[in-house]
Amino acid sequence: MKKLTIPPEEYQKLSEFIIDWFDDNHELTLGQFESAFFLDELIKRMAPVLYNQGLDDAIKVTQHNMLTLEELLDLEKVIP
Repeated sequence: MKKLTIPPEEYQKLSEFIIDWFDDNHELTLGQFESAFFLDELIKRMAPVLYNQGLDDAIKVTQHNMLTLEELLDLEKVIP
């Protein structure tokens, strides 16, 4: 899996969300550096799991679509 890159504006929004979440839920004040470090760790640890789950889901959908296609092809009538 290649390294996940997040667009800067999305990264900033996530970092700000982390700062607000910790402040609102734990009364803990994080700075921009701490928030970015935490976000980088979350991405590093969660991205492979989420990527693999997405890949598994895509494989299941593709397999289902292939079965449906096979069934449709079996229904095709041969005209003499």
